[in-house]
Amino acid sequence: MTGEAYEKTRNFEKSLKLENLTDGSFQDEIRVWYLQSSYDNHVLFIAKTDSLKKWSLRTISFYKNKSDSIYTDYSRPLRNSSIDSLDFSKLWKMKSQSDLANGDTYSCKDGEDIFIELSQRNKYRFLWYKCPEINKYKDSVFLTAWTLADRLDAFAVEH
Repeated sequence: MTGEAYEKTRNFEKSLKLENLTDGSFQDEIRVWYLQSSYDNHVLFIAKTDSLKKWSLRTISFYKNKSDSIYTDYSRPLRNSSIDSLDFSKLWKMKSQSDLANGDTYSCKDGEDIFIELSQRNKYRFLWYKCPEINKYKDSVFLTAWTLADRLDAFAVEH
């Protein structure tokens, strides 16, 4: 599943014309892919720092099966207090579903996927979770992934 999830992310990355993070990035960047299986609409959150180490959040909503796939794309700054509460540094240590004992047993027939990409200078990590909302009380990594995808947009500063 890790290879399949990783490849799906690379394909979306190309279709959305995003930079590849696998060799690291100049600034800290976290991508949270929230992919719904029953629906064609998906959301990508991109949290990253600028040269002054201030965080911003770009939100891209897109369809996977349409040629004009992006239907919303906007950026906003993230609150400093939100960055502290999310504790992005702990994501580097978090287990992916494939790292869990019996990770393949955490699944569902029709649910969302959350893929998380972490990138820093010369450093990259890919994490994936199948049906995190359903499995969030079975293992804390699912709760962390689901909470990140669920709350990230709320942490942005409204204009």
